[in-house]
Parts: sequence; C-alpha cells; structure tokens
Amino acid sequence: MEEFDKCRKIRSFTFEGTKFFPEMAYLLVETPLDIIINEQEHILIMFTPHMVRELVVGFIFTEGLISHISEIESCTISQVQKPDGEETIEARVVIPSKNSSGNTGTLKRKRVSYSSCGVCGKDSFIDLENGVTRVKSKQQFSMDVLKEFPNRMQEFQPLYRRTGGAHAAMLFDRDGKPVLQSEDMGRHNALDKVIGHVLLNDISRHDKVIFSSGRASLEMVLKTARAGFPVFVAKSRPTTKAVDAAKFYNITLIDLARGTNRIYSHARRIKGF
Repeated sequence: MEEFDKCRKIRSFTFEGTKFFPEMAYLLVETPLDIIINEQEHILIMFTPHMVRELVVGFIFTEGLISHISEIESCTISQVQKPDGEETIEARVVIPSKNSSGNTGTLKRKRVSYSSCGVCGKDSFIDLENGVTRVKSKQQFSMDVLKEFPNRMQEFQPLYRRTGGAHAAMLFDRDGKPVLQSEDMGRHNALDKVIGHVLLNDISRHDKVIFSSGRASLEMVLKTARAGFPVFVAKSRPTTKAVDAAKFYNITLIDLARGTNRIYSHARRIKGF
C-alpha cells in the first residue's frame, strides 16, 4: 500500500475581539493523480492521496473501461516530479486495448476531474451511462439500522476530525456492520475508493449499503449502479436526476438529512414497507 501525506499543518490567524492570533491548522492535501492507460494519458484527478490503488481501480471500473478486476493486467503507482517541480502521483494501468477504445479505436482525450465535479470533461450523459445495468437484489434492510449510519460514520472519519474538510463513503452490511470506509476531498473519489476496494477484495455487493457524507448526484447513483449496490444512503438531499436514475436502475435511494429519512425509490427493500 502506497503511503503519502494526507494532511499538512499550515499556519493561519484567527480574529477574536479586536486582535489577531496565530493558530496552526491541519488541512487536507490536494494532489494530482495522473492516470495513464495503455501508455496514453487518460485523466488528471485532484484527490486526497489515500487508498490510491483503490481509487484507480474504482475509477476505471465506474468509467466503464473494465467490467471485472481480472481485466487489469498491471497497475503501477509512483510519485513523480514534473519539469515544473510539482510532485504528482502517477498510475500506469494496462488493460485490454478493446476496453479502452471507443468507436474511434483510441482513448478519449485527456481531461481533468476536480474533486467537486464528477462529470467534468464528459461529452454527454451518455458517456456516464454507457454499460450500466439495473441492479438485481431482493435483499431487505431495516430503516432502524439505516438511520444510525450518520452517527456510526463519525467513528470512521479520522481525516474529517482532524481537518474538517473530508468527505467519506462507507460500506455497511445488511445488519449495519461497517465493512470498510474511505475519505477524500471529493465525494466521487471517496465512493470510487470503496468500489475499488470491493473489487480488489472480491466483496459481495447485493447485500450491502453505500453511505455517503455528501449528496446523491446523477453520477454517484450511476457509480452505485455499475458496482451493483442495491441501496444508496446520502447525508443530504439528492438531485432530481439522481432520483430518476435510482428509479430506473433499481436502486433504493434514501437521504438522512437533518434527522429525516426520505425514501425516493424502490422502498420495497425496506422492511415493513
């Protein structure tokens, strides 16, 4: 597992009354991740350098470039220094060439994805949905268990406790037992890290719940569908397109914003409904 600095102590000043006081603050490290697929630069992602391999695997899976972990022939992660002196984390991935090509037979142009924008650089929503299928799961879940997720998540957010600026994604089983968690400056990255870990460790998905500290957007729901998780729980309100996608792809979408528990789609998976 690659180890990089995830947060850094920065000098700042606070204002109290009529005076300024020096104060040290811990901030999340924002690092570029350059993903190179089959020797072609594919994307530059701004992320928190933690669970790097999981993020790379999760990203190329949710992008639809692979359908199974076995398709990754190699994945080499290293820290490199660019000519301008900036340090970048570089991931060189080799997959079957047919997976990385579209109708033109070549990789799409390199693009940049910022932590707050999961769809940056996409040509259309068709790019997002390509290859996504409806989730098949008859597993049911207890709302009493799901309602506890926001409190449970606080136990597994060391970066957030230290910096106050990290999103988190967690995987729970049907009984509410934490399976794994990730943190990142971006909620899309945090979700990809969980998905990558699931793929790398062959964890079942039909009986699991994804919980995100951020809102449910269209792309977050599509990532969930591609991974095959039947339930997505968010800590804030979803977007309309997220609800539409959840209905279409057979995902139970729930938000627990401010103590509420709204179910937007496929409530049959909730016991007692």
